[in-house]
Amino acid sequence: MAKKKISNEQDLVLNLNFDSIVSNIKPDIKSNKLQIIKSKKQLLSKNQKTFNKLIKKIETLEKQLVQTKELAFELTIAYSKEILPVEKKLGKVYFEFVFFLDSYVQKLKLTKKQSADFDKHMIDLFNTALTYVEPDEQQEALFDKYSDISYKETLEIDKLDLFEHFRDYMEDEMGIEVDEPDFDITNEEEARKYAEKLKDKFEKKNLEDEEKELNKKKTKKQIEQEQKQKLEDELSTKSLRSIYISLAKLLHPDTETDVQLKSEKTELMKKVTVAYDQKDLATLLKLEMEWVHHTSENLQELTDEKLKLYNKALSEQVDELNQEIYQVKMNPAYTNIVELLNSNSEYAHVLLNDQKEELIEEIECIKKNMNVFQKQPVQKKVLMKYLKDASESFDNDEDIFGKLLYESMLFE
Repeated sequence: MAKKKISNEQDLVLNLNFDSIVSNIKPDIKSNKLQIIKSKKQLLSKNQKTFNKLIKKIETLEKQLVQTKELAFELTIAYSKEILPVEKKLGKVYFEFVFFLDSYVQKLKLTKKQSADFDKHMIDLFNTALTYVEPDEQQEALFDKYSDISYKETLEIDKLDLFEHFRDYMEDEMGIEVDEPDFDITNEEEARKYAEKLKDKFEKKNLEDEEKELNKKKTKKQIEQEQKQKLEDELSTKSLRSIYISLAKLLHPDTETDVQLKSEKTELMKKVTVAYDQKDLATLLKLEMEWVHHTSENLQELTDEKLKLYNKALSEQVDELNQEIYQVKMNPAYTNIVELLNSNSEYAHVLLNDQKEELIEEIECIKKNMNVFQKQPVQKKVLMKYLKDASESFDNDEDIFGKLLYESMLFE
C-alpha cells in the first residue's frame, strides 16, 4: 500500500522548540557604519580586514533574519488563505471520485487480478485525498473497505513511524536513548512535556561527557590547548571588566541632564549590566563598538589584541545568526512554505499562485473526467483502460488525470 501523508490544518510534527510562528523580538537593524578605513600611509592589517568583513556580514545576516521571519509569516498567512481552501476542495473532489468509482465497479464483474488492481488504485486515490483533508465516517468506512489496514490503524502506524524517525535522529545524532512513547506525539501539550524531559536528559548527558573528558589522561597538546584557552578566558574576563567600566561611565543616566537621553541611557545601562552579569562578551563588545568607537578614527587605533577579541566575538555572532535563520526555516509551522523562504516575497507569491492554479486545474480535470465517465454506458473495458493509464501515470510520477480518460471514453 502506498505510504500516506497524514495531513491536518496543523502538521503532525514533534517540535522540540515550540517557537511561536513569529518571534516578538526582532533584531534592531541599524547600519552602525563600523568600518576601519584604510589610511593613506598604511594598509589595513589582516585583523582589521577581518573586522570589516564580519561587521558587514552581521549587518547582512540581521537583515536576512528579519526578512526571513517576515516572509515566513507573510507566506503562512497567504498559504492559509489561498492554498488550504483549494486543497480542501481538491480532497473533497477526490473523495467524490472514489465514491463514484466504487458505485461504477459494482455493476461490473471483475477477475481476481482486475479487482486487485482496482483496489490498489482506489487506495492510491484515497491516499491522495487524505493528503488534503481528513475523512468523515462514510469516507473512512469506504477506505476500510478497500484497505487491508483500517484508517485508524494507519494513523497509529504513521504516528509510530514519525516517532521512529525522531528516535533514530535523537539516538544517532544526539546520542540520547529515547524510551517507547507513552504519549500522543500529535498532541502538542504532551509533546512539549516530553521535549522538556528529553532536554533534561540531554543536559545530563553533556555533564557526564564533560566529566569523562576531565577524567581522561590529557596529552601534551591538550594541556597546551587548555592553557591557551585559560589565558584567553582570563583576557576575556579582564576585557569584560574594562568594557563594562567604560560603558558605565559613558551611559550612566545620572550624568545625563537631557530627559530623553537619560531614558535611553537607562535602558542601555540595563543591557550593559545584564550582559556583564552573564559574562556576555559579544554583547558588551557590540555596545562598546557602537557607543565608544563610533568613528572610524577611533577604530583605527584599536590594538591588534583588542581586534582579535572583537573578531572572535563577531564570528560567534555570525554563527548564532546563521543558526537562528536556519531554525526559523526548519520550524515545523513553515513546513508547507519552507521551499519558498529562499525566494524574495514577489517571486514566492508567484510560486504560490502557480501552485494554486495547478490545484484548480487538477480539480477541473477530475470533474471533467467524472462527467465523461457518467456520459458513457458502464463498461468493463472503459474501466480497464482507465486503470492502465492511471497506473502508468502513477509509475511515471505524471499527472494522474492529464490524459487518462480522453481516449478510453471514446468507447461506445
